[in-house]
Amino acid sequence: MRILFVMSGLGAGGAEKIVNLLAHHRAACGDEVHVAALNAQDTQSYFAYGSGIRLAALSGPGRLSDRFGKEALRIWGLRRYLVATRPDLVISFLTKVNVMVRIASIGLNIPIVLSERNNFTSQGMNAIWRVARPLAARSATRLVMQTQEARNCLPARLRDKAVVIPNPVPPANTVSAVQAVGGARIVAVGRMEMQKGFDLLLEAFKLASNANPDLSLTIYGDGPQRRALQEQARALDLTGRVSMPGITEKPGDWTASGDIFVLSSRFEGFPNVLLEAMMAGMASIAFACPWGPAEILCEPETGVLVPDGDVRLLALAIRLLAGDEQLRRKLGLNAAHIARTKYAMAAVLEMWDGLIASTTTAAARRR
Repeated sequence: MRILFVMSGLGAGGAEKIVNLLAHHRAACGDEVHVAALNAQDTQSYFAYGSGIRLAALSGPGRLSDRFGKEALRIWGLRRYLVATRPDLVISFLTKVNVMVRIASIGLNIPIVLSERNNFTSQGMNAIWRVARPLAARSATRLVMQTQEARNCLPARLRDKAVVIPNPVPPANTVSAVQAVGGARIVAVGRMEMQKGFDLLLEAFKLASNANPDLSLTIYGDGPQRRALQEQARALDLTGRVSMPGITEKPGDWTASGDIFVLSSRFEGFPNVLLEAMMAGMASIAFACPWGPAEILCEPETGVLVPDGDVRLLALAIRLLAGDEQLRRKLGLNAAHIARTKYAMAAVLEMWDGLIASTTTAAARRR
């Protein structure tokens, strides 16, 4: 079978990681696997791909200043790529990419699986994309949602074609070591943008560190809010206690540098980094934002769930875990067990295999 995965770029994001895992898995199953990145100008990827997987960067040098003109060129380039590769199945990731894939595939009679990776009820998007998203979903063959909460937000007519597949979590490269009480290291990871709520985390860390000046906070990632977050840290007099080293050289390296992981997002599609922290045995704290954290931390004593956006209670949770090594160890062990069982790589990949088999079988019958 020839499978084409389509996504936005080849960076360090969650969708890119999942495509990388799926591509290698399906290649190992004997499929001919193609991966196309609509907004990439070259095939340099943060996540390494094996030589048997064919990468394509479909952006190329921009020739138009108009944003929609560039997107029209990408759609046209994608259609040419679809015609040239003639895939048996296309699986796309992220809202805008899903829309462009559906437009590019009109009339080609290719089964299309659209995977929604973010919270489409909360994320900001242009009115055109907001209208186009449900239209693309209605004409897709199948839909993949990451949580039951996300599936429940779909219109009733779309739920029958939607399946819930959580993200798999690979075995941790490193296991976090628990430090002595008092010097706990707080870690957060993600793109530096409003969605991730790092501004709220800085406020909470300020409150927590007032009572415990030995705490440290490291925020891994990059993005448009980096300068604003650095200025906020200086304004809060957190210089020397907060660091923002950028993106780690290797995926998952950050799990070795913390004792407590904090997810401060305003909304999520599915927080991969929370599962990675759990797999590494880190005690975790998360806002109960839509969607994901409440489903992931639903088991007793796997982590601390804080009411959505409550900075004061987030600070109290940080202080509680920072001062209790035994509790951190207990939460970390429980979390690692849940991550290894409920979100095991083999189990989640089996769900994808079932979806792929049923989608292609149904498409063959229709032909």
